[in-house]
Amino acid sequence: SNEPEAVESNCNPNAVTPAVTMRRDYDQRQWQIYRWIYCRLTEQVDAHIARILKALEEAGLEENTLVVFTSDHGNMDASHRLASKSFFYDEAARVPFLMKYKGTIPAKRVDREHFVSTGLDILPTLCDYAGIQPPKTLMGKSLRRIAEAKQVSNWRRYVVSENHSGRMLRSDRFKYCLYKSGTPRESLVDMKKDPGEMKNLASLPGYEKTLEEHRRYLDEWIEESKDEDAKKFVIRDSKTAVT
Repeated sequence: SNEPEAVESNCNPNAVTPAVTMRRDYDQRQWQIYRWIYCRLTEQVDAHIARILKALEEAGLEENTLVVFTSDHGNMDASHRLASKSFFYDEAARVPFLMKYKGTIPAKRVDREHFVSTGLDILPTLCDYAGIQPPKTLMGKSLRRIAEAKQVSNWRRYVVSENHSGRMLRSDRFKYCLYKSGTPRESLVDMKKDPGEMKNLASLPGYEKTLEEHRRYLDEWIEESKDEDAKKFVIRDSKTAVT
């Protein structure tokens, strides 16, 4: 596994889907039931979204309404024998992000080039479409030019996610995770060669420069975002890497 064992101790044992208990005790039948329920809930959400879009169409508001669809997090959904969202695997960390504005945003356009942070970029985007200035304290960027297939310069080189147990940084090719505790505290995954996130490269020879680069990226982000919590456990060099 790429993740430190100690992270599981931070999971809520009283949660509706107690991830640690599920990983330890669920048999095949219990996992099947869990995944069936999750799929049915997804279908319910799809039905509610369809009702909203139909209502906009029937009210004649479809052509002057910006629709944004996203989520706060994913779910492991039995991948890596995990449930819930406590780890930074893509199943939990990546979320859908769709924008629809008929006649303004090209239909069926897909952007795979730019890093989007839903937590940071939604509000500046809404302000842009509303024609108002976003608060100067926001770190996010408007996605309007990207959505409308216009040229964008000086976009971010990476995107960062966080939870109670650590931080994740995703660059063009690699995912770097740093946890507050556990052994090891770091993971580095080549997402192009290993999209299933099965091999931790952080301690392997040949990846020292890549590891140091991503440590610097995260340190840069921590300073920029004034992440005081992460300053307590960030690794700036190999000497501080040992738990």
